[in-house]
Amino acid sequence: GINAEYGKQWYQRRVREENGDGRTMDNVLGAVARMIKTQPDAVNLSLVLPAFVQWLPLREDMEENVTVYSCMRYLMGAGALNTHLPALVPIFAAELSNRKVGEEGRAELAQIMTAVMTGYPDLMKNFGQDDLAKLQGLLVNNGS
Repeated sequence: GINAEYGKQWYQRRVREENGDGRTMDNVLGAVARMIKTQPDAVNLSLVLPAFVQWLPLREDMEENVTVYSCMRYLMGAGALNTHLPALVPIFAAELSNRKVGEEGRAELAQIMTAVMTGYPDLMKNFGQDDLAKLQGLLVNNGS
């Protein structure tokens, strides 16, 4: 708890120095996502989610995308992502067109973005008409 709260900057700096923000952090995010989905009551989301969101999108270990975005969809359904959605929506939209994310990961993102567009239309105000049209096409192509 205290280390997570006050040692965050030190830890992030150490991880960057040792791992270049890559595979290790992607694996940490995947592990945290698994913990959240299997034991949601054991994870203090108010402490974990701000750091979790800060590290998205994944950088190297693209196999973790399905786990991470499935967790994000789960949290969105539980209403736990509401305060983080303004930061996440641009990430989700950009990752929807990233082929490295994989088909299953993009399908999770498509479900999230469809829910955002339906339930939180104000979050789409910063998207231009061309961007929205492109996003609609991506949603159709990714199974939403």
